[in-house]
Amino acid sequence: MWDTADAGFAENLAAARAYFELHGTMATPRHATALDRSIGEWLTKVRRPGELGKEGRAGRRAEQLAAVDPDWNPCGRGWTVDCQRHHAYLAQLLAGGARLADVVPGVTRHGEDVGRWLATQRRDFGKLNAEQQRRRGKLGVKGRTGP
Repeated sequence: MWDTADAGFAENLAAARAYFELHGTMATPRHATALDRSIGEWLTKVRRPGELGKEGRAGRRAEQLAAVDPDWNPCGRGWTVDCQRHHAYLAQLLAGGARLADVVPGVTRHGEDVGRWLATQRRDFGKLNAEQQRRRGKLGVKGRTGP
């Protein structure tokens, strides 16, 4: 049986997938659009508890989102969507040949100042949770030492 809620979810999921293919993350800013859909607003909404639907439907939908991007809902992991987006963009810069030392304030990706975010991550490294520290470490990021 055709369900308008499932059809709408499928259309938004397709837009989220298109956004992911372009940006490498579903950690969208709230104003983001893809395939003529307000995907940033939709993802903000579905990250809220209970917004994916009832039990069975919610589980299926969460699995579909995670199949596109396992980190589609970083708040459940203990960090913000903004933090996840910047982490993804740093990983992209490094994969594209940038050196960590070159990612200084003012270096941007998709309009986001990744260099400024990186400086903050280094400064506050000890305040990050263990998983954030592990993920930053995989990119070569360590806490700042000395004054």
